[in-house]
Amino acid sequence: MPASVPASVPALVRRLRVAAAVVPLAALAGCGGVGQPQPYDQPGINGLVIPTPSPDAADFVDVVDNPWLPLQPGTRWTYDVTRDGNPAGRLVVDVRDGTIPVDGLAATAVETTTDPGDGGTASVETRLYAQDDDGNVWVVGEELAAGSWRAGEDGAEAGLVMPAHLRIGDGWPTYLVPSLPRASRQVEELSDDMVQMHDEADTESRSVYEKGVGLVSIEDLDDGWIAVLVPNGPS
Repeated sequence: MPASVPASVPALVRRLRVAAAVVPLAALAGCGGVGQPQPYDQPGINGLVIPTPSPDAADFVDVVDNPWLPLQPGTRWTYDVTRDGNPAGRLVVDVRDGTIPVDGLAATAVETTTDPGDGGTASVETRLYAQDDDGNVWVVGEELAAGSWRAGEDGAEAGLVMPAHLRIGDGWPTYLVPSLPRASRQVEELSDDMVQMHDEADTESRSVYEKGVGLVSIEDLDDGWIAVLVPNGPS
């Protein structure tokens, strides 16, 4: 699909987490990744039930301010997509104002518009996030072109997107939905201010986050495209 977003971009949209800073993935990761292993005595994701079929609303807050994944309502980010060094479209990510009730939680909606950049029709998909008292960020629902799901409905279970405390090697389901491929992520590299994740669902990808910023790039390891935030970051 020359000069347009690759056919697998909807999979990217379902996994996007918002961000800031424009740096190519290779520059961020360097030859050995984003950093050296951290000690394993730091807090991890022990004790969390992942996925969870029915989160307790009393354990959640109304904002998502995890420093690795800050979702401030009204913020917009724009990502350029390239493939083999050639433009392949653009993604525009907006954090909606207000919250959406999901199984008793106050979820933050993140809307991603895919512009194929070749005169084709743009598509819109939305992901719903909620943060617990400890700062862990969960995905609790999605509104997709192929259908929607909500945690606690029709067997769908919320999964973890970003722990409050990261540790190399930790992995977990990002959601469990009977109608969708199983999805998971694992911490590959970690430093004081950068983390690299490996994601698996209907495709494999690598995401790099900056602390205090969010996602800075995502690369599809199967189809060979990369999305990077354009200059000036969020607005």
